[in-house]
Amino acid sequence: MKMKRRAYLTMDTDWASDEVLAFALDWFEANAVPATIFVTHDTPLLARMRANPRIRLGIHPNFYPLLNAKPDRGDYHETVAALKRLVPEAIIARSHGLVDAGIILDEFAAQRCKADSNLFIPFSSGISLQPFAHYSGLTRIPYFYEDDAYCFDAAKPSPEAHLRLDPTGLKVFNFHPIHLFLNTETMERYGSSRPVHGDFARLSAFVNPSARDGAFSFLKRIFAEARELGIEWGLIEELVPGREPSGPDGKENACG
Repeated sequence: MKMKRRAYLTMDTDWASDEVLAFALDWFEANAVPATIFVTHDTPLLARMRANPRIRLGIHPNFYPLLNAKPDRGDYHETVAALKRLVPEAIIARSHGLVDAGIILDEFAAQRCKADSNLFIPFSSGISLQPFAHYSGLTRIPYFYEDDAYCFDAAKPSPEAHLRLDPTGLKVFNFHPIHLFLNTETMERYGSSRPVHGDFARLSAFVNPSARDGAFSFLKRIFAEARELGIEWGLIEELVPGREPSGPDGKENACG
């Protein structure tokens, strides 16, 4: 039997407030969509995410303090280890800002991760993506859409084109709770809202109302397009060799 085409949703929490993160989770739950969520911080909503069989948790370590010479934050080993203590079940990592190095990948593997998603190659590059094995033992899973990076993409390929073109290429999308809530279409909108990110009531005044342009609109459009094309949503963890594709409830299918 021919396997259906699949696409994959991911999200970096990026220290979003609980209200903003809950907004994103509400949409994922209402639409029964599998997603891998890369965690930056502790929040009561971790319990909600863990209770959802369609959600998997990854780690999103922040190496910026080390790059800015703040040794009080610990070294790169501790940066990864601290998040693995928070999310011990994580088998996949993506660095904040995609900070990448061989020693970082080795540390992910040492912390029992099986994959990373640190490689962003935009759809507008025309490069067809596939996961591949790395000498560290990790499976590297590149992705081709990021909501904030899309704001700077001069080509601005449509949401629908991301799914219609290059049907055999790997299709991994990445979003952030704050950009979904704001429906960010320009980084100026995001920048102007930053002073009130901790004040949910005031933040609502910065939401982009467009139904066509913006991160949340993009998400809703690819969701509709996937349904039109018969594309299923999967979990990127299933791209790791030896892991079975997930069923409709996000659980791995039995392999015998």
